[in-house]
Amino acid sequence: MGNVIDFQPNAASLDALLAEVARIGSQPLEEAQTFPPSAYTHPGLFALEVEKIFKPGWICVAHVSQLRSKGDYQTLNLLGELMVIVNDGERIRVLSRICPHRWAPLVEGCGNARSFACPFHKWTFALDGKCLNAPLMEEARGFDAADYPLPEYRSEVIGGFVYVNLDGKAESLAPQIADMAASMASWQTDKLALAIDLQYECEFNWKIVVETFMECYHHLGAHAASFEPNFPARMSWVEDSRPAWTLGHAAPRPGREEVAFQYGLPHFPGLSGESEQQAFRLYYVYPFHLMHVMPDRVIWFRVQPVAADRTLLQTYVLLHPDTLQMENYDEVIAQQTAIQHAINLEDIGVNAMQQIGAHSGMVKPGRLSHLEKAIWQLNRYVAAKVTA
Repeated sequence: MGNVIDFQPNAASLDALLAEVARIGSQPLEEAQTFPPSAYTHPGLFALEVEKIFKPGWICVAHVSQLRSKGDYQTLNLLGELMVIVNDGERIRVLSRICPHRWAPLVEGCGNARSFACPFHKWTFALDGKCLNAPLMEEARGFDAADYPLPEYRSEVIGGFVYVNLDGKAESLAPQIADMAASMASWQTDKLALAIDLQYECEFNWKIVVETFMECYHHLGAHAASFEPNFPARMSWVEDSRPAWTLGHAAPRPGREEVAFQYGLPHFPGLSGESEQQAFRLYYVYPFHLMHVMPDRVIWFRVQPVAADRTLLQTYVLLHPDTLQMENYDEVIAQQTAIQHAINLEDIGVNAMQQIGAHSGMVKPGRLSHLEKAIWQLNRYVAAKVTA
């Protein structure tokens, strides 16, 4: 019996889990561990994250490249909220797309519209949410269509990215990430064009998405043939965290500085100095806005947590508008789409394995490398929020 391992099920009570999350969230970097595996599987913790992190925070839901013209709209189901993000001709708004009459969704998908008409009873709404028409309501005493607009979520557009705050109480995000926006000024992110749109249904926790995105340690394994030859894990680092965001870097392998940044697309004009011309930057705005900035592109990832073990992930590749005029643009973008999809699948594959492993009763918090500083930062952020 000496070889029998003490089996401890990974079904911790929420109170015990929160105590462990608080302990790990208070560790110094040199002693940093991962969260316990149940932090990625426990529905009770996920519910706390929704109420204490997601709804009070700022969530990136769109980029202006998707909403350039009056009437352009995108729909999104986010944490039970059905919203439509629309350019009303004056500004971008984030509206509820639920008809206030009897709650049918007004519109699905994306497109361009002059107004939104409910398919149920044809109540019609302007792009700014005003109710334009409520048919056959003449005999409803005291009824005034003006009293039934589409509710609007609080939103801000910063550097072309559209953020929404679900509870309407958050401090303005713009001052909190002003220094981040300044560091990206040469890319003029509000003017970029959308070139690639990839979508995935992932069976793993949202924190796993963020953790993997923000550390280059996994270049050794998951990206051994894609990133590691040009951007080796050992040459990556993460800056000290700011209250609302953090930033990671990867440096090119010595001797490969030129080839490392040649992917068949022209570099942005106006990039200054080696830090921009050889940029491999990983920006992270809490809780889960992810941006990968390189000399020829900005890739942003829209993360939608659905459950403790389910996340929707969209990858959008943004380019300088002049790039769309390349003679062989369609051919190049087809190649770039295949490359981006292959890299995404490398991450998704290891992330799915990690989620499977988190259900084992044999696992416990692991130690973090200095290259995984961003995970330590995320742990501190999450712990502070869910245990407040």
